[in-house]
Amino acid sequence: MKLKKLMTAVVFGLSLGSALVAADNNMGSMPGMDTKESAGPVQSRGVITAINTEKRKVTLNHEPIPELSWPSMTMGFSVAPEVVLDGLSKGDTVVFILTPSGKGQQVTSISKQ
Repeated sequence: MKLKKLMTAVVFGLSLGSALVAADNNMGSMPGMDTKESAGPVQSRGVITAINTEKRKVTLNHEPIPELSWPSMTMGFSVAPEVVLDGLSKGDTVVFILTPSGKGQQVTSISKQ
């Protein structure tokens, strides 16, 4: 009986893992994720939920962005090399500009609100 439960859990875990990978890979099909469809640059407001100055990444809980057909959501973005991140921290409300870059959007300006 324990072996049957274990095998069921393994099969479920493998199925779930594949589904999560497929879902992540399909993020590019969201409007605005592919730069061929992207409006830009676009400005929005949000709250920093995570920031990594060394890797130049910021995670923002942003308002809807109608130009990209995006609802409010939390997303991670790369930050352009010329953008100064000093003085920004988790919990800050910010205004930022996204510019198409590669297969997504990159933060090209960010400042505290």
